Amino acid sequence: MRRRRVLATAALLAVALLIAGVRTLQVMVLQHPHWAALARRQHQREVKAPSRRGSIRTADGYLLASSVERVTIQVDSAALDYPDLFAAAASTILGLPRDTVTRRLHRRWSWLAQQVPRATGERVRALAPRAVVLVPDAARAYPLGTVAAPLVGFVGREAMRTVGRWGLEQRFDVSLTGTPGTMLAVYDAGRRRLQLRPLREGHPGADLELTILARLQASCEADLEQVRRSLGARSAAAVVMDPYSGDLLALVSLPSFDPERPGAAGPSRWRLHPVQDAWEPGSTVKPFLAAAALAAGAVRPGERFDCHRRGIEFEGRWIRDHAPPGSYTLDEVIVHSSNAGTVAVAARLGPARLHDTFAAFGLGRRPGLGFPGETAGLLAGPAGWSRLTPAGFGLGEELTVSPLQLAAAYAVIANGGWRIRPRLVRTDPPRLGTVRVLDGALARRVAGMLERVVTEGTGKAAAVPGFRVGGKTGTAQRAVAGGFDEVHHVVWFAGFLPLPSPRAVIVVALENPVRDHWASSTAAPAFARLAWNTMRILGVPPEGSPAVGRRS
Repeated sequence: MRRRRVLATAALLAVALLIAGVRTLQVMVLQHPHWAALARRQHQREVKAPSRRGSIRTADGYLLASSVERVTIQVDSAALDYPDLFAAAASTILGLPRDTVTRRLHRRWSWLAQQVPRATGERVRALAPRAVVLVPDAARAYPLGTVAAPLVGFVGREAMRTVGRWGLEQRFDVSLTGTPGTMLAVYDAGRRRLQLRPLREGHPGADLELTILARLQASCEADLEQVRRSLGARSAAAVVMDPYSGDLLALVSLPSFDPERPGAAGPSRWRLHPVQDAWEPGSTVKPFLAAAALAAGAVRPGERFDCHRRGIEFEGRWIRDHAPPGSYTLDEVIVHSSNAGTVAVAARLGPARLHDTFAAFGLGRRPGLGFPGETAGLLAGPAGWSRLTPAGFGLGEELTVSPLQLAAAYAVIANGGWRIRPRLVRTDPPRLGTVRVLDGALARRVAGMLERVVTEGTGKAAAVPGFRVGGKTGTAQRAVAGGFDEVHHVVWFAGFLPLPSPRAVIVVALENPVRDHWASSTAAPAFARLAWNTMRILGVPPEGSPAVGRRS
């Protein structure tokens, strides 16, 4: 009996030793990586540290967006000896409600505050050196404030990451962000020491250089905002573009907003009107019609159009004419913006040629900036037209264009007949004209018509002393609730200067001006203000003045 007990005890001990040996083998050999990793997690922790976000700057060297050094405060609540006292002191330093700080400390590792100045972070760390870690961070700053804000956009935060939410910040978020670095937080078993040291270096985001000129952008915004307010207009847009390279020198969208506080303005102010909005262009498209008529031989040399009746009947509908009664050549139809003459020309061209003409000038397609929400406007094919549509197209109705599309179309006339793609980012290759829309002689002929618009026609208020200017007015009613009224309009002026070799195409559009809705007395003088400052900033001297000190 006694022997059996001894043997049983020995067997149990042998089994226990076997189990212990197997477990030891399992833990020390087979599961070593798991337990080693667990031990490391108990003594160290990896923390992602964002890299510097790339800057956005203008062609003349001004910063539109940059990153300012900041820190994010991380707290190990388990290492706090007196959490209530810490919460009270930290809330005072950070300017946060005490209950907010207390709530954030409920988790073991918490992000107490982000993007705070380093001096502020050091004051918080001094309260509990063993529990507080300062992680390198950065805040987004916009040194020029509201200037070009709808273009540049703004950022938001996701955990520790800055994310582009609007505009160029969103469009180029991946390249601007770069790759984050990794910091290693190390502490002992009693959690009495805590260190933060670099583990893997990140890579800063790429900088973005625009074709925009900051001085010109700011000047155009100031001038156009004054005009917008004086007219009580809902919004205003302007484009200044080099007609040969396609470089965009200014993109104005008003009213603007503070990109550091975008929520205070609301989404309506975030829109980049020259790129994201499209309106009926009114009479600004009449030069395209004239070019098509001349190219097709639809108008005889010296032919005159009867425009005495202050209107014309087309497909049973009477279309009013605001031009002085007269007998006009094609050039004079454009100069005086005669609706009667324009409708007569449109009827000769026919639907297919009308549509193809506008398409050739780039209407109905996105200009190709790649900007979020970039509009293609509206250019319906002839299959969907009514009997009145040819007349509507000739008058700039039943189609919509963005100010950027219209600027690119006018560049065709300004540069001698080539269609170009606008360029906004300097690293993009220049998009020189590759599509011939008009031959050089015809482009010069149409440019001559547009110069007469300014010297003797509806665009007299667009004249710029010392410069030869060509351009065209456009007044378009906006459809509201399925109809038109006398309140909702968009007024346009599109032009270029100085002739014969323009340096800039400029388009101005004002939405719903309350005090005056005629382009000749609103958009035209606004164009003149922007054009004068554009020539000054580009260093183009007026005719007859010395060219000393001229800047390119």
